[in-house]
Amino acid sequence: MAYSRSISIDLTGDKELFERVSKRFRKPRELLRLIGVHVMGQATHRLTQVLGMGGENAVRTGPLPASLNVSPSGQGSADTIFELSDERVEVGSNLRYAAQVHYGGRIVPKPPHKALAIPLPLRVKRNELWPSELDPDREVLDFVPKRGGASGNVIGLLVDTEGEFGFGEGEALYALAKHVDQEGKPYLYGDDEDRRIINEELVPEWLEL
Repeated sequence: MAYSRSISIDLTGDKELFERVSKRFRKPRELLRLIGVHVMGQATHRLTQVLGMGGENAVRTGPLPASLNVSPSGQGSADTIFELSDERVEVGSNLRYAAQVHYGGRIVPKPPHKALAIPLPLRVKRNELWPSELDPDREVLDFVPKRGGASGNVIGLLVDTEGEFGFGEGEALYALAKHVDQEGKPYLYGDDEDRRIINEELVPEWLEL
C-alpha cells in the first residue's frame, strides 16, 4: 500500500528571492524526502492510535509499524516503500495486510485451513500466540462446537480444558470463525495539519527562508 500526493506552493517576494527559489525547485528531491519522512512518521503515529498499541492493553501488530518507520534519510525495512526521485516521493508498506488494515475488508482462512483462530485472552493477543505455536501437537486444546450447530460465522472454540497454559481450567483461548470482517482503520493519509506543516515548516526549512 502506497501514498502519494501533489502539492502546490505560492510564493511572494522580490526578484532575487524568486530567482533563488526557482533554482531550488529545479531539484526538489530534498524537499520530497522531508515530506516523505514526515508522512511516514505521521502514519506510524496514527497506526499506534487506531490499533490501541499504547498502554497496558496494547496489542502487537507485527511488522507493520516497523515497515513505516524510516530514518531521516528515508531508509526503512525490507517491507518499507520509500521511492524517491526528483519528481515525486511514494511512501507506504508492501506488507500484504497493510491495505487491509487501512481500508478494512473480509479475512478468510488460507487453504487447507477451514477456519480462522481469533485469540480471546489479552495475553494471547498481545504475544500473537497461535494454536499451531501454543499446541503444535494438538494434544492440549479441545475443540468445543458452537451451541446450536455451525450456523453463523463462529463455528466453535478452542478450550484449555485442563488449564495447562495458566488461563484456568476450561478457559476458551480461541474462537474459530469462517471469516472475519475487519473495519478499516485509516493511518496512511495527509490532513490539513500535514499540509500546514509542509507549507509552513518543511518548505521554508528547505528553502532556507
